[in-house]
Amino acid sequence: MTASIDVNISVGLGELHVTKDPDAVLICYGLGSCVAVSAFDPVARVGAMAHIVLPASNNGANAILPVKFADRGIPLTVEKMEQAGAQRSRIVIKIAGGAKMLRGVTAGSVLDIGERNIEAVNVAMHKAGLKIHAQDIRGDWGRCLWLYMASGLTRVKTAEQRIIDL
Repeated sequence: MTASIDVNISVGLGELHVTKDPDAVLICYGLGSCVAVSAFDPVARVGAMAHIVLPASNNGANAILPVKFADRGIPLTVEKMEQAGAQRSRIVIKIAGGAKMLRGVTAGSVLDIGERNIEAVNVAMHKAGLKIHAQDIRGDWGRCLWLYMASGLTRVKTAEQRIIDL
């Protein structure tokens, strides 16, 4: 009998990774105000992770890293998943992050990047016709997010070492 070996794939700031590899584990490390998006089609077995850094691209700015921005990253994630065989109606979305990392920033402030990222991800999901199925967002602590392709499990580990299965 052969044991499978998980292939850890780190998804950095502004990056997107799409895979059908059942041994892959997609990981976003060090989420603060950023929002990680885990997307999985359980039938086609296509998974993706996007590491959203900022809410808006301001009409096409930064074509090099479009996933850096929620308004461009979410549609691109869906497009790449569909190209790999996923169907939009089956994609299960889970998100984590969007923390308030700067002390003293008031709610609604332009400096509350975490909250602005959460709002932008929600708007982009709505425009794409997608629903967020589970989330671990806000607060003032960091997180990491894992997507295990073998099962579709999405797991959060907080800076306080709490583990949350979404």
